[in-house]
Amino acid sequence: MTDALDLLSRYIQFDTSHHNEMAAAEWLAGVVRERGITNDVRVLEPEPGRGLVIARIQGSDPALKPLIVSHHIDVVAADPTQWTHAPFGGEIADGVVYGRGAFDDKGMGVAHLLALDALVREGVRLRRGVVFTAVPDEETNGAQGTGWLVSHMARDLDPEWVWDEGGSGYVDFFGPGVLWGVANCEKQVHRVRVTAQGTPGHGSMPHTDNPNDKLVTALRRVLWHDRPLRLSETTRAMLRIIAQRQPFPASALLSRLENSVVQRVAAARIKRDPQLNALLRDTISLTILRGGYQGNVIPERAEAELDCRLLPETDPDEFDAWLRGVLGRRVAIEVLERSPRTPVAPLQSALYEALTGAALAATPGAAAFPLQMPGATDSRFWRAAGVPGYGLAPFLVTRQDIAAVHGIDERISGANLELGVRIAQDVITRVCLV
Repeated sequence: MTDALDLLSRYIQFDTSHHNEMAAAEWLAGVVRERGITNDVRVLEPEPGRGLVIARIQGSDPALKPLIVSHHIDVVAADPTQWTHAPFGGEIADGVVYGRGAFDDKGMGVAHLLALDALVREGVRLRRGVVFTAVPDEETNGAQGTGWLVSHMARDLDPEWVWDEGGSGYVDFFGPGVLWGVANCEKQVHRVRVTAQGTPGHGSMPHTDNPNDKLVTALRRVLWHDRPLRLSETTRAMLRIIAQRQPFPASALLSRLENSVVQRVAAARIKRDPQLNALLRDTISLTILRGGYQGNVIPERAEAELDCRLLPETDPDEFDAWLRGVLGRRVAIEVLERSPRTPVAPLQSALYEALTGAALAATPGAAAFPLQMPGATDSRFWRAAGVPGYGLAPFLVTRQDIAAVHGIDERISGANLELGVRIAQDVITRVCLV
């Protein structure tokens, strides 16, 4: 436990929040070499200052494609005035390490690294190779991280599967006890700008061509229009497991959600739960709003940006047509970002079974379900290239822990890190000692 805490503490002390992952990447590559995990380690630079680590551990059977275990080096920014412990101090207090990236996602990198370290020290001979990757740029759009890696090296690496971040072990989250969510798919990123044009003038003389009025009216319509609930193989399986942990009538509603009558009854309850709601329908969040430049001036332009997350099966062209129809003709829309529709990784796979099996073995009494991620992960690049990607941060989390990710006082305990190392070692053993 001390080794894991100390290693993560040092990793956190590299402030990688501003496109500057190279120093952390070089340090991480040095740790891999010093511990004798492998000497086949490279640090690449997709763009200046952005470091990407690839460390290969060869398997004894060249016919078996390797497993990639991946995490991202970059983190989001943090305001130190709001934190109890310095966000890039890596401070350890009462068996807990604090800092930006403790959970998202440097902790997972430490778990993967120490699991491989333990296997090498124990003299385990892997039949299937493992490729340890640490990438930049996940927190922006991934283009200079995993996107670059897949574009330039997918054929060379040629993995059987990729294990990345995604779900976790949710404690008293979807019901009492521990439920492990293993991500096998994720929603599409679809960012849109909505613009209204109008006639500028003096604020003392209101008129009907105010772009702010047009924009607010259009946004109100779209934000009050819910997209329909839709279930997939993944979300059906997820709801079956979650329903077993719910009291009546929630248990009955969730287990019968495919029924249109039940959907109408359950719709309000689902909408009140942001996490569950985001898993079952296309969502729209108003994230940026701009209009005006002086308090007594009606501007000529107003604009907003919408962060839309579409279900894997949603046709983005259909969504855009729906969005235009609801917004109306007094505003224009422009698609700023549209991620590719990617395949869903199969639930019948050795890696999915290993992830769920190892997690359940480490936490007796828990259950596991496939998870459709509401947000984007780097797995989407691998899935788009035809490689099944699965997401599981092998740690237990509460709602309070999740609030600290991208929030204040992000942290992880040494016991949780130790759990992650055990699960990671078990997963690698299950799929690489075949």
